Amino acid sequence: MIPAGAHWIRMPRFVGDAILMHQAAAPLLAAGLPLVAWGPAATVELFEGAQGYVGACADPAKKAGLLEGARLLRAHRPASILALAKSLRAPVAAFAARVPRRVGCGDGGASLLLTASLNYWGRDDHSLERYRDIVRLGYPELGPPAFLPFRPRPESAEAVAAARGANGFDRGPYLAFAIGAAAGAKRLGLELLVDLAQRALARGFGIVVLGGPGDDVLWGGRLQERVPEVLNLTAQIPWSQSAAWLVGASAVLANDSGLAHLAAACGVPLVTVFGPTIPRHTAPRGPKVTVIRKEGLACLECQQWHCPLPDHPCMTQVPAETIWTALEAHLATPAPEAP
Repeated sequence: MIPAGAHWIRMPRFVGDAILMHQAAAPLLAAGLPLVAWGPAATVELFEGAQGYVGACADPAKKAGLLEGARLLRAHRPASILALAKSLRAPVAAFAARVPRRVGCGDGGASLLLTASLNYWGRDDHSLERYRDIVRLGYPELGPPAFLPFRPRPESAEAVAAARGANGFDRGPYLAFAIGAAAGAKRLGLELLVDLAQRALARGFGIVVLGGPGDDVLWGGRLQERVPEVLNLTAQIPWSQSAAWLVGASAVLANDSGLAHLAAACGVPLVTVFGPTIPRHTAPRGPKVTVIRKEGLACLECQQWHCPLPDHPCMTQVPAETIWTALEAHLATPAPEAP
């Protein structure tokens, strides 16, 4: 049962953006305000029962219309809505439902529907800084943002603890390879992943491979064919269990992806490789994040979904030694406690 008077966050489809919005809401979390994640089912599953969240409200299979959204909000009577997604759907629904405090991105006329807003697209800094400025404007009575490590609901942590035991991951440290990518151009080269997996195994680390459906499954299967010792969980577990696997890892290797943002939000040591995307806009934010690029390439930050170059240099030519050295630097520090 979702209580009245909670503070709703409208979550987007992409989990990386959702994590940044969660991080921007840190002042609400620190103040102990009850939060509700509202959005696509696969996304809000991650936040259901997580620390600070008193509920999760998933969209129906078919995207709800504005009237349905307004009726939903009117029924639950939230104290506020944080509408950071770049869409008019939540602001219109919240305005129609007379939610008293409506905070969000003011682009595209949304500022007319919100009680506090800033334009998102007119700035060139990191997305998290834009979101934080909106939260600061909308909730001026709250303190400054601070890092609060994300933890999934206890049931997901317990399920992963059992899976670690069943697969021998409770007998030693492990690394997580987060290979998911919504755009193929962001994906690390297979030969790099094989090289790094073999280095990790030689050092005595287990390896769990995380990712979503589609091409992630193909890529995880190819890695497992080359390195049979890895545990390939692509498309087999929900986001909340992926979070629990990340929390227990000694370090995480990822490309620019939702899993990279999730690892950073969990406070886990993370090495992430960027190529076609722009770190100053979307690099994961956390206390133990290292961003690596193949510097000197004219094609960096092309923002293409599919690389037009046959060898895809930005994601295949990063030296494995550079990535492994960055991982080792994190491994030299104490590993986080498993959930």
